[in-house]
Amino acid sequence: MIQLSQDQLDTLRSYKVTVDDDNINYKEVIKKTLINDPLIIYLLNNKELEDSEADPSDYLGVNILPFYMIHPTQHNVSNFICYETSFEEIPRYNDVLKYQKIYFYVLCEEKNNIEKMTGIARHDLIAARIRELFNWSNKFGLQCKIKSNIPSITDNDYATRTLVFELTTPKNLVKTKDGVTRTVNNIEVN
Repeated sequence: MIQLSQDQLDTLRSYKVTVDDDNINYKEVIKKTLINDPLIIYLLNNKELEDSEADPSDYLGVNILPFYMIHPTQHNVSNFICYETSFEEIPRYNDVLKYQKIYFYVLCEEKNNIEKMTGIARHDLIAARIRELFNWSNKFGLQCKIKSNIPSITDNDYATRTLVFELTTPKNLVKTKDGVTRTVNNIEVN
């Protein structure tokens, strides 16, 4: 097994707090928002975690995933919120900004998809709550707007909803080296 030095571990841990990587930073904001929302935890309906009086952070890696991938075989009825971030394009004639996208994939197993207290489809309720938490918010430092909200199914087992949010944000104009963050303007910082 590869052993990392303390400095190497500190470097990896620093990615969580430096402003260089929007993907990691935005995923941290999403994670904290989702695990601290009691309605999201309720709607995920994980009886095993509820019965053990688990901490909301225990839902991370079980029902709340910072990537779009779930195990193909589920032994218990499961509902998931997966999320990803990316950017593909920049505004025309502008080298300073980018269009950052945030994707939420809501997957609710068909056997458990009607929320009993409301009679509403669980994937629709979770998507509505995510929309309420993030749309027009400034959680990422700039205003986030929903661009699409699309229903689907996967392999007849899950009802899904894919939500896409977009915000216009500075295009990686900083670089952190040795704990010091500097603005970069078309030159490499040593």
